[in-house]
Amino acid sequence: MIASTLEALGPPVLVRDRAFEQVWDAIISGRIQPGTRLIERELCDAMGISRASVREVIRRLEAERLVTVEPRRGPTVVTLTPEQASEIYEIRAMLESLVIRRFTERAGLADIATLEAIFAEMTRAAGAEDVPRIVLLVHRFNDHLLAVAGHGTAGDMLAHLDARISWLRVKAMAVPGRLRTSIDEMGAVLQAVRSGDADAAAALITKTVFNARDAAVAEMTRSGVPAKPPAKPRKRQDKR
Repeated sequence: MIASTLEALGPPVLVRDRAFEQVWDAIISGRIQPGTRLIERELCDAMGISRASVREVIRRLEAERLVTVEPRRGPTVVTLTPEQASEIYEIRAMLESLVIRRFTERAGLADIATLEAIFAEMTRAAGAEDVPRIVLLVHRFNDHLLAVAGHGTAGDMLAHLDARISWLRVKAMAVPGRLRTSIDEMGAVLQAVRSGDADAAAALITKTVFNARDAAVAEMTRSGVPAKPPAKPRKRQDKR
């Protein structure tokens, strides 16, 4: 039941944002599974919010490509296939290698120190096996890379994929040993950045992304992700 994964939100202060974050997190973490129908009344009751707020949440989830709205079925959590996951990782590898190369070429000592501080937090979170914390820190790590690299187009493209990448990241981390391995891989990337070796940093981040792809696809296959691709989302003119 969806209700068991959500909680009432209380006073209507930024209720829609909080509701969106709660449902987003439940989908990314797998507490709400792919293929699940999102029933308005159930969401209203679970979080104590209005139908208008629920519809706004669904609209934003659809914009993030986490939900599709199908005729006569309503909003449903998207199901990614292993093939679609592989395509996302291929694009991610190209974009992230470009970003890390630009970061390495442009970063000053303070920029690298910030990256090292975030990585130290990631290492501690990995030791505690705190996956939600790691997902948050990876976002912070990547945001810093993008800010210093100054590649707006790559940032826009990664933002478009962000929710699906986050879902896949949780899948990859479910593979035994992957969490520790990913930290070791990121440590090697950071060492290349410290050394100013942009080529090595780009090659290492590409290897890391493809290793994550292999882990995520293996976990999707193991857990029996449905083979049917999701319906194409309706086009929206507005943006989140």
